[in-house]
Amino acid sequence: MRKIRQSCLTMSLALLLISGCAPDAGEPFNQATIQNPLNDYLHQVDQTEREIEFKRVQTHAFTSKSGDIYADIRYSCGAKLCDHALVQIKNDEQKVIHLHSGSIFQRHIFSPDGNYVAVLLGRNEGTEVVRNSVMVIRTEPFTLAEFQSKNELASMLTAPEFTIPIISLDWANDTTLKTEIPGTADYTFETLATWNQHRSKTMDVRLTVK
Repeated sequence: MRKIRQSCLTMSLALLLISGCAPDAGEPFNQATIQNPLNDYLHQVDQTEREIEFKRVQTHAFTSKSGDIYADIRYSCGAKLCDHALVQIKNDEQKVIHLHSGSIFQRHIFSPDGNYVAVLLGRNEGTEVVRNSVMVIRTEPFTLAEFQSKNELASMLTAPEFTIPIISLDWANDTTLKTEIPGTADYTFETLATWNQHRSKTMDVRLTVK
């Protein structure tokens, strides 16, 4: 019953986005893009193809411990990669954040206190290598979280360029994510494809939100 309700809500929200009534999401990225990413996309599609393209929109809903509903609305999809609008439905209000485009929504993880949700996105390179990027969203208000000072590796793990594969991702505490990545000298396709055959050396990188 919950799955049916979530599906109905997310499809209703997709229609809301198309109507142009989606509320502001706060600060992250370009405000106009976030406010109505699905609508912007469909208006770029030839009018005769819009209904077909809307039917290709995919939704994946999940809930927090407090019962708030979240949905990844996927559109402009190719064989695997999609653009994403992450939606929060809380107290009968809907808010939207645009995630890194051209990616795979791989998983989400709420922090132990529920104040953050980390989203792991992937982008495949052929069939051998998948590179990742992590986005962390504050659940209240619904905005992108900022990270404390980051080293080069941490910056690469949160950038939209998708450079480094992430083997594992979990919360170490309420504000710090722990990631495991390949312990390679570089992140070229050839190096990562070779590492995939053995998966011997790894290293940990911590990401802490403010």
